[in-house]
Amino acid sequence: MPKGMIRTALAIGALAFSAPGTAAERIAALTPAKSGGMDLSYTIAFWRLPFGHTSFALRFDNSAYRIESHFETSGIVSALWDSHIDATSSGQIAPRGISPAAYDSMYRRGATHHQRVRVTFPAGAVPVTYADPPYNTKKYPVTDEEKKQGYDPLSAATSFLAGLRASAGNPCGTAAPVFDGRRRYNIEFTYVRDEQVKLENGLYSGKAHLCQLRYNQIAGFKPKILKEGRALPPAYAWVAEIPSASAPIGYYLLPLKAWTSTGFVTVTATLTQMKIDGAAKG
Repeated sequence: MPKGMIRTALAIGALAFSAPGTAAERIAALTPAKSGGMDLSYTIAFWRLPFGHTSFALRFDNSAYRIESHFETSGIVSALWDSHIDATSSGQIAPRGISPAAYDSMYRRGATHHQRVRVTFPAGAVPVTYADPPYNTKKYPVTDEEKKQGYDPLSAATSFLAGLRASAGNPCGTAAPVFDGRRRYNIEFTYVRDEQVKLENGLYSGKAHLCQLRYNQIAGFKPKILKEGRALPPAYAWVAEIPSASAPIGYYLLPLKAWTSTGFVTVTATLTQMKIDGAAKG
């Protein structure tokens, strides 16, 4: 499987009730959210052939959040590229946005290749990375300022799911800056239009935002990968607004389906299960 396709698939998997003002203004105006959250599962496929699945479990307790994710390959792909990624992140929601505390991930490929990464985010200081086995971070460096600008991948996902970067004029949100312990990149969102959407599995039928997503590599990558990344086509996603008392701004942004085409290959990630505040939907 080409590495470019793998990176694209992981990035995807990777990856409102209209109200005035910015998300920060709306957060400040709301009473503290109740405890609750969401559980989501997705199938990832080339064309219509599933090759993996990913899941997210996001919990809020007033201003605190915790999110867990799992990715694994499946089907014939597992025989060629047996991969699992488990990760967790926690932090706080504040009027100015999200404040990550710690991110921990474990990547396993086959029986012998393992990589653990832990990133802590001291308040006002440069994030600290622990990697086992260790990275060579000097060959393709990320500056301290670039590190401080980024969230860990799951905190970036939390900021999107919680609608913290959205506004009435831009319901898809703006760029989510990411530092994963080794690399610095942005996931950039652009609102295209609203569409009527009906998932084939019956989980959702109604209005959704059509959002364009771009993966913008900034630092920590080989020059060849940076060049390839600039040539990647954009991805698209249908994103629905789901009301919830536990959501910091009163609703979640729920990705229903994401897709991109790389040459003659189309990669999709489709919602297969969801629970909002413990109740199954669909």
